[in-house]
Amino acid sequence: MMKMWGITTKRQKNPMTTEEFNQSNYEHLYERMKLISYMLIFTYPCFFIVDFVFFKNLDNPVFKMVLSAVHITGLLISLIFIMIYRSHKVSKSVVVNGFILLYLLIGAVSSINSQLFTGNIYAYIIILLAIGAIFPIRPRYLFFHYALVHIGFLVGLFFIKLDHFSYLSMLINSTGTAAISFTIALAFYSFRKNDFLNKQKLNRSEESFRRLFNVNPNPLILAKMGTDEIVLMNKQAIDYYQLNSNGIEPFDIHFLFRNSEERQEILKRLEAERSIKNYLLEQKISQKWSLLNFELVDYMDDTCMLIDATDITDLKKKEAELLEHASIDMLTGVRNRRSGIELLRELLSAGSHATEFILCYIDINNLKIVNDCFGHSTGDDLIKTSCETINLHLGKKEVLFRLGGDEFVVIFFNKQLADVEQVWNQIHLSFKDINDSKQKPYQISASHGYYHYKLETPITLEEMLELADQDMYKNKVHYKNQQAELVRN
Repeated sequence: MMKMWGITTKRQKNPMTTEEFNQSNYEHLYERMKLISYMLIFTYPCFFIVDFVFFKNLDNPVFKMVLSAVHITGLLISLIFIMIYRSHKVSKSVVVNGFILLYLLIGAVSSINSQLFTGNIYAYIIILLAIGAIFPIRPRYLFFHYALVHIGFLVGLFFIKLDHFSYLSMLINSTGTAAISFTIALAFYSFRKNDFLNKQKLNRSEESFRRLFNVNPNPLILAKMGTDEIVLMNKQAIDYYQLNSNGIEPFDIHFLFRNSEERQEILKRLEAERSIKNYLLEQKISQKWSLLNFELVDYMDDTCMLIDATDITDLKKKEAELLEHASIDMLTGVRNRRSGIELLRELLSAGSHATEFILCYIDINNLKIVNDCFGHSTGDDLIKTSCETINLHLGKKEVLFRLGGDEFVVIFFNKQLADVEQVWNQIHLSFKDINDSKQKPYQISASHGYYHYKLETPITLEEMLELADQDMYKNKVHYKNQQAELVRN
């Protein structure tokens, strides 16, 4: 982690972190003492029944007196702790250490007292093991408690005047138990300390990650891989997706995708590849185009996906403008030859998704005469006016494009030849209205021909245009004959 941030330091213990652990450990043991005290308080009545009922007729007054004193002392210790538990003025470390030392002494006294009656040291051994497992305090303090009490315990046994072998046996058993108890406490203490330090390191790493996450200039989202729940979202992402302005508070990443199928596709790819770069997506909420990068990362014991967004909306707009310029005829504003031919190729290669259509091939009449008599600017006006007039009578589904010069093509969908002919009659009437109004110095007219494409017809694009052109030429011949007849009359 140090190398990641460009920092190199020597590995050394952090005394502040160790002190923080000890404070945390004492707070934890302090709470544990509360539970132990309550348990002992509810248990002591049983001990008193033994002291004053079962041992009532026992002919050993010293044993009975010491046993009762031990039980009463234990009860008083537990009651005193419960009374001071809520106090903020006491030192928790002092209380815990005092609690441990007193109960070790109680165990030692109980076992020494047992030599007057039962001859065992079970009480001391049980408390040693319990202290080691339940109260793993700082090892040097625990060692001091064990050493102090154990020496006193061995001295107490010595003065009872046990025989040599009994004393040696108890010395070995009790000392071995103390060593085992200390080892258990040391193991628990080391485990808890390492766990605490690792969590501290993890917290610092997470804090560093959060800081970098929040200051990143790009919109960032961190979400759980399994549930898609959003864990983190920086301010840039909130602003980018307009979550403040429209009141949307997303709890998962569904709002990022157009549909669930797209989301599932991303998740499957991410599981397989662990990283997806430059995924182009139009955002539903913000109506913006984004270039997304997905990365699998581990965060707080969860596998998460880190989503980085780059706004390319302006770039897409420019791309659309360039595409429009590349697809639109500059004079007429309709599709140009390249765009129209591409559309026709798509229609012919659609396979099972193909649809029938009627291709209308149009040739504007007398363009050369208008150019020669009035100039090319007037000829351009003739083309533009004719195109605008034709376009007025087309529906939203029909497509008009300029094939070149004075030639245009209209693609009619979901219409029969009779319907198309009716449309053309309306166009012809509009031409006549313009001519009758004398708005232009020329007469507008156009010749047209059709080709009806039906599904699975074996024909090429070139053949289709040629057949429509031939049909148009028949119409043009008829138009020229009419004009000639008018001139003769």
